[in-house]
Amino acid sequence: MDPADADLVLAIVKPHDHLKARAQQRCSAGPLRVPFSVGIELLFVARKFDAPCVDLLGAASRHFHVEQLDILLSAAEALDTGELGTVFDAVHAATALAQGRTLWTTDRKILDSAFPARAW
Repeated sequence: MDPADADLVLAIVKPHDHLKARAQQRCSAGPLRVPFSVGIELLFVARKFDAPCVDLLGAASRHFHVEQLDILLSAAEALDTGELGTVFDAVHAATALAQGRTLWTTDRKILDSAFPARAW
């Protein structure tokens, strides 16, 4: 499956976008995947526009194969609820959780969260 960039994903999931027709034409040619890096970028976009991260990823997953969706959704939920404050903190913590590992950190917000973390 060929990868889609964030602009293509946003053109598809937004109700109105000047690139929507072009994006729909490309998507009709075959399935596309959203690489993990683009998923992270979508989290930044959602935060920038005060949109729910979970909703944006959910919309993307209805149209694309989103790599490591479980990690991205866990991170998105932590961001949407305010449990964690930054995209990278949420992604790192969600990755540790998904892999059954512990995140070693000095960040108090991560240490106080439900994610598996230990202070170093």
